[in-house]
Amino acid sequence: MTLGLVSCGERCEIVEVRHCGGCGGNCHDDKHKLGHARGGKQHSTTRAEEMGLRAGKRVEMLKNDGNLLLLLVDDARIAIDRRMAMKIMVRRTTDESGTA
Repeated sequence: MTLGLVSCGERCEIVEVRHCGGCGGNCHDDKHKLGHARGGKQHSTTRAEEMGLRAGKRVEMLKNDGNLLLLLVDDARIAIDRRMAMKIMVRRTTDESGTA
């Protein structure tokens, strides 16, 4: 599921980040990759990854009001918009007590 669908208070782990930020999130189609290869912006990391949202990272949803999301990542609060959140794939995790 995507990060944009996580409810307030839920914890999850990032599985995949599909958004590069600099080019509007279209880096994963072949046509856009050719544009990067021809002198366009070329990023080895996505904008989300630059903010600390990487595969394997655990996050907690602090607020999800539909347009803006507030996340807790490594003791830091990060705000992202829904567009970016919908391109970050996550899976729900259980906390130490074994509850979801």
